[in-house]
Amino acid sequence: MIKKLLCCLLALLALCSAGLAEEETERVIDPTRPMVALSFDDGPSPYTQAILDVLAENDCRATFFMVGTAMNVHPELVPAVYESGNEIGTHTLKHDNLTDMEPDAIAWNLKKCISCTHELAPEAKIRWLRPPYGAVNAAAYGVCSQLGLYIATWTIDSEDWESRDPDVIYEQVMKLLCNGAIILMHDTCEATPRALAMLLPAIKAQGYQVLSVDELMSFYDGKLTSYTHYYHLDPDRIRTE
Repeated sequence: MIKKLLCCLLALLALCSAGLAEEETERVIDPTRPMVALSFDDGPSPYTQAILDVLAENDCRATFFMVGTAMNVHPELVPAVYESGNEIGTHTLKHDNLTDMEPDAIAWNLKKCISCTHELAPEAKIRWLRPPYGAVNAAAYGVCSQLGLYIATWTIDSEDWESRDPDVIYEQVMKLLCNGAIILMHDTCEATPRALAMLLPAIKAQGYQVLSVDELMSFYDGKLTSYTHYYHLDPDRIRTE
């Protein structure tokens, strides 16, 4: 009997220790320090896992705005993004220009893309849309309001899709770095993981926290609305309490 009690006590202690360890490693965001959001468009792709590895090595988070057809090609990467603590956003079904579509078509497209995500990562909360080309209009705003989506564009375009050179990407981001910025990158570019491996230590060395879009915008001092698009978080509108 005593032996059984000792075993139970040891098991309880182990569970408590695990809980404390989890609390000790819990991610803490300080809104009084500079922060940026990092985002990746057009994936998932063969380069997505390398980006996840770099993010984990630097204790950073990001939002991956995924395309429905790409999720079908690389289904294993959708839960990998979610389970690593990163955020999934929607980027339409086939990288579609929403301003070329009627409201019903926009709604069908976004619902289908979200459905693709939930089939592979059922617990993922899809709160943000990155419209391809940054193109939105009244119809897109209206549909987003119906679906409970917010629209995120960007402050800094890394232009990784154009230069495809890690050094050029690095310089492009660092010269424009500012508090509250949303950084646009693409996890479909071979050079992006290498650029990211240089960028994250440099950004953190300047005191910045690297967050997902939802993490950044959770400190917005106001009520988010679907009838606009958010390209940054104004430092004067950061809620610090």
